Amino acid sequence: MPRSAVFWTLLVVCGFARPSAAQPPFGDDPFAPSPATSSKLPKEFTARADVTLTVSPAKAKWGETVVVKLTIAPKPGSWTYPVFPTQPGQTATNLIELPEPGDVIFISRVADPAQQKWELKPRLGGREGELDQVTFAPITWEFKAVVSPKAKVGPTTIAFTTSTLQVCDNAGCFPGTGRRLPTATLDIQEGASDRVHPEDLAAALEILRTGKMPSDTPQPNRTDNASSPAPPVREPTEKSPLRKPAPPLETYTQQLEAIAQSLLATDEGDALDSSKQAGLVSFILTAAAWGFISLVTPCVFPMIPITVSIFLKQAHGSLRERLKLAAVYSLTIITVLGVSAFALLKFMAILSAHPVTNLLLAALFIILALSLFGMYELTLPGSLQRRLQAKQSRGGVIGTIFGALAFTVISFTCVAPFLGGFAGISAGSTDTTGWIVIPTAREIAGGLGFATAFATPFFVLALLPGLMRALPKSGGWLDSVKVVMGFLELAAALKFLRTAELRIFPSPQYFTYDAVLGAWVAISAVCGLYLLNLFRLPHDEEQPHIGVPRLLLALFFLGLAIYLAPGLMRGPDGKPQRPAGAVYAWVEAFLLPEAIEEGWSTDLPETLAAARRSGKPVFVDFTGVTCTNCKYNESNIFPLPAVHEQLQKFERVQLYTDEVPAHAYTTDPGQATRRAEARANGEFQIAAFKASQLPLYAVLMPQGDRVRVVGIYPEGKINNPDQFATFLREALEKAKK
Repeated sequence: MPRSAVFWTLLVVCGFARPSAAQPPFGDDPFAPSPATSSKLPKEFTARADVTLTVSPAKAKWGETVVVKLTIAPKPGSWTYPVFPTQPGQTATNLIELPEPGDVIFISRVADPAQQKWELKPRLGGREGELDQVTFAPITWEFKAVVSPKAKVGPTTIAFTTSTLQVCDNAGCFPGTGRRLPTATLDIQEGASDRVHPEDLAAALEILRTGKMPSDTPQPNRTDNASSPAPPVREPTEKSPLRKPAPPLETYTQQLEAIAQSLLATDEGDALDSSKQAGLVSFILTAAAWGFISLVTPCVFPMIPITVSIFLKQAHGSLRERLKLAAVYSLTIITVLGVSAFALLKFMAILSAHPVTNLLLAALFIILALSLFGMYELTLPGSLQRRLQAKQSRGGVIGTIFGALAFTVISFTCVAPFLGGFAGISAGSTDTTGWIVIPTAREIAGGLGFATAFATPFFVLALLPGLMRALPKSGGWLDSVKVVMGFLELAAALKFLRTAELRIFPSPQYFTYDAVLGAWVAISAVCGLYLLNLFRLPHDEEQPHIGVPRLLLALFFLGLAIYLAPGLMRGPDGKPQRPAGAVYAWVEAFLLPEAIEEGWSTDLPETLAAARRSGKPVFVDFTGVTCTNCKYNESNIFPLPAVHEQLQKFERVQLYTDEVPAHAYTTDPGQATRRAEARANGEFQIAAFKASQLPLYAVLMPQGDRVRVVGIYPEGKINNPDQFATFLREALEKAKK
């Protein structure tokens, strides 16, 4: 039977519809390899090696076989690794994962070139005598792929988006991730072909039918390949998705309970407690900073000199009386705001991931933003205001207490956004214990830090009234502050809406990362234009000119909009671009980017079983879908060369404590099951480590039927990547003892 007849017979049997819409070919020679497109590899990588990806022929028809070649060419003094090293104990490798079936279907397994010349080199960071298999020469991996009968006519991009390559020199190793690797373009043409290999086409159709990739499917029985040894089947690694069937919840919970009971206590068990103490000072200082910022609001700032003047009149020139009234006033504010602050911190830590909480916070911030824009005014009921003012008019200590109460309640409209914002941001790293709402020392200290900073100016100015002359006079600039606050609260409301949608739907439909980031770009740009006086809002005064501080702030917001805008663009590989710098890293983490399947296991019992087989320790990452610090670490710290290299030496597992993502399963079992499994993970974290801070990083090592706690990292948000890499290296050494 002619090959073209074989092709059309298989096509009809499998029921594939033929695409249309032809596109122009690339060139005149159909067998010429396609040019590799530009890559976005980091300069540290490109300074040490060149990477190319080509497909030959450059154009093909449905059912034809093409050859895809991935080449790494190390530059002098640099080297790279095999995918499957034969050197004992070698963990440094290249990771090549075949693309999922699409317009082309890969039918070859990943295998190192048979004729490649390998050399042995002392292992980087290894002990004396430990060697790694490396090559200083260019290396090319070849893969056969078949043009799918479902493929659309026209150019299609081939990209190894789940692969990780690395090149090294004496300075260290530098990875290149799949979304930065070069891509190749294949021109798919319409019509039957006389170059179809029936065996290749049959293998491709079988992959489409079963959904099994070549890594877990037997190699097609090709006569021209019979003499080649079958490459080893690679276990899923960092960039390959480790999907699992939904485990029976009762069984999974019992397994986690058994692991918690089998943990061997070590001196590392106190590491988390020391981390709390180490982070307490920075937490208090952050709380105090938010308290000071709250002072420069339209509800608060004009009241500072008025309130201090009342102290001076009631004291009748007596320094002792002035100090007493100022102390009573400040302590009242600290008590009221402090209780509100640490109660909010406690409840926000518990409720921050709940969709209803985030919807309510979003509604509150939108209402406050519209009020600050001048759409309406939020005030206390007249009866309550009159009652508080009547109590205040009595004077003395009682009058001062009621005056502080009145001021605190009235100013809460402006203070609440800052207090709520601080509580929401801090919730991801605050410890909770189930639904027990007894404030911890951390929340009490944070609440008092916020309230004390807020009350400090009243006491200091009562002591030194001459300082009031140095305060800027209230005026039109406070109206501008209100509007800028309104823009910030609107931006915060969008973040809360995104968090709520992430907890309601398996994947966001409305408040996607791109949509919210685009709204932030627009808000930042409009805020900058407002500060330049391009438009005014109802409560604004006419200003013939703007001051230098206002100009600089306008330039900041406009610059921020331009800086964030590239994050909305996508590169040739279809992945979003990431502007460099810490600002975008924090914005990205705060807006909770869509989950990326990075191949980490989400099943601790299975990971421990794998560790018993491989002899590797287990790196446990307690994380969350809505955890900002978790996202920051995973997007900006884990990919760093020094950290990435160490993480490859562990069996790795991510335990979500709010909701396990749908992509962790072979089939989405539903939100109820995913949340139930996350609750089991959270209960295990509390039982095993006596804390539920997120993120929490621990290293475990199986020892027979028991599990030893090798180490617990003493930070949630990783502030020092080198310190974290050292922790990983030391944990590896301890695990071997």
